[in-house]
Amino acid sequence: MRSSIKKGLVTALCVAWASSSFATVEFKLGHFGAESHPSHIAAMQFAKQVQARTDGEVEVELYPNNALGSPPEVLEQVIMGVVDMSLSGQDQLAKHVPLFDVVSIPFSLANAEHADRVLDGPFKEWAAPELDKIGLVYLSSWDWGFRQLTNSVRPIMSPADVKGLKIRTPPAMTYQAAMQAIGANVQTISFSELVMAMRQGVVDGQENPIGVIYSLKLYESQKYISIINYLYSSMVHVVSSDAWSQLNAEQQQIVREESDSARLLMRKLMREEEMKQIEDMRDKGIVIDEPELGPFQDMMDPAYEQIKKKVGEDNFDKWIAMTKASM
Repeated sequence: MRSSIKKGLVTALCVAWASSSFATVEFKLGHFGAESHPSHIAAMQFAKQVQARTDGEVEVELYPNNALGSPPEVLEQVIMGVVDMSLSGQDQLAKHVPLFDVVSIPFSLANAEHADRVLDGPFKEWAAPELDKIGLVYLSSWDWGFRQLTNSVRPIMSPADVKGLKIRTPPAMTYQAAMQAIGANVQTISFSELVMAMRQGVVDGQENPIGVIYSLKLYESQKYISIINYLYSSMVHVVSSDAWSQLNAEQQQIVREESDSARLLMRKLMREEEMKQIEDMRDKGIVIDEPELGPFQDMMDPAYEQIKKKVGEDNFDKWIAMTKASM
């Protein structure tokens, strides 16, 4: 009798161990990109590869286009452990970890390749421990692009052409400070209301990467686009520490590797599409200018002073040194 009970207990423990060892871990990943945007295409690759390489033990369910709430809400949910992962804008992360605002220092990144070197290397090493303090694991930086200026009034070839224009920006200090420095009358309008605000003429213009301008068809109400590359913005792939702890070391390594692969895919798609989008908008009759950047850069001192107060002078200087060393 004792022998049969003992055998039964051993069998039950083995079954329990086996079921717990091979139980599927399901993650929710929320982001603000549209389903047709390279961010979601890259996220689909990430989810597919993670599932395949973990033999189905880790599944990632995607929620694009703000399906889980606004970008700040989704990030809050990841920090609280309600949502497992997000692709969050650096400006949203800056509300919790102020040093993320340094990425938005105007004209501090020369081009896309320069941004890649800085964000993938020294910046990630610097920022990852700070994210860890608020319960987030920093996986990788994905692209969102350099931001350009559009309006419905006139071509912008110098800061003088911006003066007095009502320009919409996100509720992010660095973006607003830069636009104010070149003479814009800055207006804050939520992203969800951006298209309607442009169509109704609530504001004269706005700033966003080419991919956003194109995908939202902002060119239908914004005849003039100026390529000024004044500020670089990224999506940051983060996972909550609680969710991360559900994975074993091998699974964590796979997730890191596939996040990196997805990061590279998104960058490739974004940059290839941007050139095509610019040509298509030109074919549609949109005026796309490439003004000299020097006069815009020369007016950034007031913005730099505001940013220094926000992020701290040491952090400001550290970022500038980092970007110069990576040129």
